Amino acid sequence: MERCIRCSLCKWIPQVQIKSSDYASICPSIDEYNFHNYSGSGRMITALALITGKIQVDEKLIEIAYACPECGGCDVSCKYLNNLEPLEVIQELRETLVKKGYGPLPRQKLYVENTLKMNNPYGEPANERKKWLPKDIKLTPGAEIGYFVGCTSSYRRQELALATVRVFNKIGVEFQILKDEVCCGSPLYRVGEVEKAKKLMVENIEKIVKSKIKILVTSCAGCYAMFKAEYPKIIGKDLPFKILHTSEFLEQLLKEGKIKFKKEIPMTITYHDPCHLGRGSEPYPKWEGEYSEIIPLIEFPIPPKAKRQGTHGVYDAPRNVLKQIPGIKLVEMERIREYAYCCGAGGGVKAQFPEFALNSAKRRIEEALSTDATSLVSCCPFCKTNLVDGIEALESDMEFYDLIELMDKVL
Repeated sequence: MERCIRCSLCKWIPQVQIKSSDYASICPSIDEYNFHNYSGSGRMITALALITGKIQVDEKLIEIAYACPECGGCDVSCKYLNNLEPLEVIQELRETLVKKGYGPLPRQKLYVENTLKMNNPYGEPANERKKWLPKDIKLTPGAEIGYFVGCTSSYRRQELALATVRVFNKIGVEFQILKDEVCCGSPLYRVGEVEKAKKLMVENIEKIVKSKIKILVTSCAGCYAMFKAEYPKIIGKDLPFKILHTSEFLEQLLKEGKIKFKKEIPMTITYHDPCHLGRGSEPYPKWEGEYSEIIPLIEFPIPPKAKRQGTHGVYDAPRNVLKQIPGIKLVEMERIREYAYCCGAGGGVKAQFPEFALNSAKRRIEEALSTDATSLVSCCPFCKTNLVDGIEALESDMEFYDLIELMDKVL
């Protein structure tokens, strides 16, 4: 935090990546509130002032800490030239507010309570988690491949869960679903309830290991990022199984010649990179060292820390799958891959700041429409909910598909 020089690079995609002034920003919070405290740098300064006793916790500070989708855009843009960690500061600021009894905010607190009681943030009955699963779907108890459905696909975007299991059956994948799956912990962790989230993480790992699953596949970007990046960091060790997103799994099967398309779907599409599938899924690099005062009052990590810049997220797999679907024409938006613009739904924003979430979605939809694509494709149930809301708010005729829905359609 002390090394932040207020350069405001965290508000924009790197200058050499900018293609137009219309789509140059990276921070949904700045686009919404247009005040420095709502940026990555502003939150670092706020956090530093708090821990050094220059300011006290009040309602505005709490709002600033939570009016952020934790998309990580500020983090990767900062690291283009620097190597600060605004996203980790925002996360730890929330954890600090929770420990002090100030967070999370009311609607976020409600879904934390729901998750602890019902194992899902929506407060739906735990025994109805697999109510969406048709009787004609073939499961293979004891299979090495496990499908982790996730809360949103189980209760709110059941069409994605259905499409996933149908595709698996159509291409002959033997898989199992956990008997009593619980939330991955993402909703709790993102609002600072790290200890409560950790209990869910431990429970999930134990259940997956007990089920003898070797490869865990999920169609939810939020679940994927938790297993891929946050679980090893918080638990403190590597997972005893491999984690794949459905796009990675499908890409692998296509390379092996195990998927044969049966029809063509003529469609011009553009692809939205989910934050958690992209930059948010990059594992944290291991670092052992210490901070040393190189210049007066300023400490630097010795040896230098490796950059977690989002470049090792999942970007190619969904695009490679889309390019192989007969009839698909892919046109890209201006902000893509690690510099993609957030849909605006994550980090507890959709629950607590619905207008902010919707405005962010509309900004992303406007960018998608600028490509002249007729359809928008992504790989995240949460992105689908918010971006569909954005399409409807703009009264656009653009269609939205999750990648797994397209695969179901073409097979």
